[in-house]
Amino acid sequence: MNDVTADLETEVRRLRIRIIGLNPRQLAEAGPNSLDSTAGMVSRRDAIAEALAQFSSIGSGGRPVPDLGDQSLADQVVVLIEDGAASAEELPETPRQERLEELLDAAVRLRRELA
Repeated sequence: MNDVTADLETEVRRLRIRIIGLNPRQLAEAGPNSLDSTAGMVSRRDAIAEALAQFSSIGSGGRPVPDLGDQSLADQVVVLIEDGAASAEELPETPRQERLEELLDAAVRLRRELA
């Protein structure tokens, strides 16, 4: 296991805990580090949905991510990151590292947006 893989596993654990700890009101609010969109601040729920689409784009060929409700958000994040990491294992070394780093960057960005 390399450093990027270990860091990605750590981020997955952190994200799972952070998302599970959010109640419906907190999910509807924008986090203090949320990005501005043209429509205003992005809610934590929307930030997670955008990240899910990004994780799918990185590691799952951009398949649509179904809306399974708030109770499944953490599980969806974990599954998509882990699927992306697993699909990276089939790649040669350089593209594998690039994919893992892209997943890690997206995971860190989501965690910061949810703070």
